Amino acid sequence: MRLLCVHQNFPGQFRDLAPALAERGHSIKAISNSDRTSHPQIEILRYQLSKTEHSGIHRLSGEVDEWIRRSELAAQQAEQLRRGGWAPDVILAHPGWGESLLLRDVFPSTPMVLWPELWLRPEHMGLVPSDMSLEQKHYLRCKNSLLDAALAEADAVVVPTKYQAECFPARWRGRMRVIHEGLQEELFALPRLENLHLSDGISLGPEVPVVTFISRNLEPMRGFPLFMRALPQLQALDSKVHIVIVGGDAVSYSAAPTTGETWKEVLLKELGNRIDERRIHWFSRLPHEELIKLYRRSDLHVYLSNAFVLSWSLTEIMACGTAVLAKSNAMIEELITPGINGGLLKGDETELGAAMAALLKDKGQLRRWGEKARNNLRKMSQIKILEELEELLQKLKNQF
Repeated sequence: MRLLCVHQNFPGQFRDLAPALAERGHSIKAISNSDRTSHPQIEILRYQLSKTEHSGIHRLSGEVDEWIRRSELAAQQAEQLRRGGWAPDVILAHPGWGESLLLRDVFPSTPMVLWPELWLRPEHMGLVPSDMSLEQKHYLRCKNSLLDAALAEADAVVVPTKYQAECFPARWRGRMRVIHEGLQEELFALPRLENLHLSDGISLGPEVPVVTFISRNLEPMRGFPLFMRALPQLQALDSKVHIVIVGGDAVSYSAAPTTGETWKEVLLKELGNRIDERRIHWFSRLPHEELIKLYRRSDLHVYLSNAFVLSWSLTEIMACGTAVLAKSNAMIEELITPGINGGLLKGDETELGAAMAALLKDKGQLRRWGEKARNNLRKMSQIKILEELEELLQKLKNQF
């Protein structure tokens, strides 16, 4: 099949899917605003988004303006393909920046599948509906109305978890398919590591208990404050444990601290000398191959995200056979059965600290959880996912 992938930061959501589909013989082209590279067989058409003056307009209008301009720029690239005699059998697009809005006007006979990730609700912003300001309600309505416009053009909608699918209004659920992006086959075969060498001469040998916390950004929606506040208890109970934290200082899904500091700065100031920073190792970003090594060395991974968009890091670390202790919520309960393939937390930082320390003392339990998690996730292996996705794409192609 001829497939057109559209994502402002391509490969983005299609990081693993697009190369895998190319390897299976599909002809793939992509439209993007990014200069990132992908599989050598994928031609990427890039558009440039210039900055515009937004003074004097409502702040929410700026995002609407960007959606409209991106939709035109993406459509212009699609027109270039059409004039060159190439038309996709199916369009695969992330609708989160408006790029998919005009694609059906360029290719009216082509079905389109969207990867929208989530329909925003108050809880996804850490808000209680009854406490929301009119401005916050307006923001949610504008964000979702733009997504609504994109979904109106979709023939199918793909999300990775049932929780994410159920967040959408009932009018769209009939088009929903729960299909994970897929886990690379080699993850399931990688052996565990006994030794890991980090920067600055830090070596984590088999005698060192290692706890990991990983997030794109270290922020409240992903449970960073709860994790940090549990560290005094953990370090008091385990004098050997080392903690590796990976994440940036920006905010993706949470409000920034009102002080102008980062959440890391806020928590370090709050905890002061109650934590031993010599046993805490910080990385804002790690190359993916280095992350995989960290997954394989971690004894216990802690995942405290609110129910939201499922992190790739979580499924990858489980595929590497690492035991996970996660915050109990509807999203996580799709992956973890407590006591069988991981642990679920419902308590506060004191309970979290004690739970981490107790688990690190039971290596057999951690090993059993990790092995069970790895085996359970084989249903998300890329081969199985690609077969399911190809079946959907072929069905859509045949309908048009």
